[in-house]
Amino acid sequence: MGIFYSQTETRGFTQEEADVLISMLPGFSGVGTNFTSAKAIENSDVFTVVNLLASDVASLDIEFERNGVTDKSDLTELLNISPNGFYSGSTLKFILAANALLNGESFCEIIKDNKQKVIALYHLSNSRVTVRQDSTTNYNLVYEVSDENGKIRRLQRTDILHFKFFTIDGINGVSPLKALKDDLSMQKDSKRFLANFFKNDTQTGGMLKMKQGKLSKEAREKIKKEWQEANAGVENSHKVLVIDDTFEYEPIEVDTEILKLINASTYSTETIGKVYRIPRHKLGLETSNMSLAQANLDYLTSTLNSYLKVITNELNFKLTSNPNALFKFDTAPFKTVDVETHTKLTIEKFDKGLISFDEARKALGDKPLNNAHGKKHLVSLNYTTLDQLEEYQMAKAKSKGGGANEEGGDS
Repeated sequence: MGIFYSQTETRGFTQEEADVLISMLPGFSGVGTNFTSAKAIENSDVFTVVNLLASDVASLDIEFERNGVTDKSDLTELLNISPNGFYSGSTLKFILAANALLNGESFCEIIKDNKQKVIALYHLSNSRVTVRQDSTTNYNLVYEVSDENGKIRRLQRTDILHFKFFTIDGINGVSPLKALKDDLSMQKDSKRFLANFFKNDTQTGGMLKMKQGKLSKEAREKIKKEWQEANAGVENSHKVLVIDDTFEYEPIEVDTEILKLINASTYSTETIGKVYRIPRHKLGLETSNMSLAQANLDYLTSTLNSYLKVITNELNFKLTSNPNALFKFDTAPFKTVDVETHTKLTIEKFDKGLISFDEARKALGDKPLNNAHGKKHLVSLNYTTLDQLEEYQMAKAKSKGGGANEEGGDS
């Protein structure tokens, strides 16, 4: 994120790139932005949702299929293992997902050699990328990337991976945080109220009356400040309060039911989860009555799959021109249940010819053979297709009919 270079020159990260998200998100060794949306991860619910989704995306390998068969590709090595010399493939996927979830979009520059082969992938900071439609080239998209010195580089759309989880024009992504502006503000104010309440030793306020004399505004402010310094805070809790007869202190009582309501409220948490389509049980708001396998499959199909499709669609659009060669995420970890059941299901799939020997070994955690035998699908001799069964029955009937004629002729 925010790494700018030529094909013959690289450099380290700037201070801006190291500030916000690195210190907040586990495993986030990329960069931060100066966008206000990055401040949203200071909210624990937003942090939980973004960290959950980005971590799940980063944990899944991207596979390359050619004609329906998983094949080796240098591109999957870049996406899963080593996209560049700064961070790993899982970190790149985490950065791209986290920024798209927070800012509405994320950018990744595609570096190619002289033969147009992709050799590296670098995440670009949102604050340094501007998307424009160039009227001189039939309104093709042009990405203007600025470095820390203000120098602009113009990249074509084929040189940029642009991920947008929500868009209304197909060009610019929209941050989900726009729908949470009021909810985040309300939750922040509620937590600030609770913090101030306990910070002041459960005293939300009081009135200090002076029985004689009339104080000026400056005098009132001075007395209030000195009173706060001497009596507020946990350190002064349950200590003796000494005042002379010229003052009278009257605490203001607060209904503790209000505090219980604020502390127990899950409205903002539910709203944040709803915007990002996170199931309630994933946020700890309720206990799911589904099994672990059912819960994982529900989360995969109703939530995670939509984000994965956005990523693979962009990869297929920019990195391959063959309609029979596509990128896809290996979502097997979310379909896997306990070891015993997983082993049983894998063996059944192999016995019925649904998967090859190598695919079965890989699913069970063994190293594939990577030879002709490993790619074969074994099928029982007891199984055959309907048309072959009809041919077999017809041939059998003809055989019986021929034998009868011969027998009749001899007699």
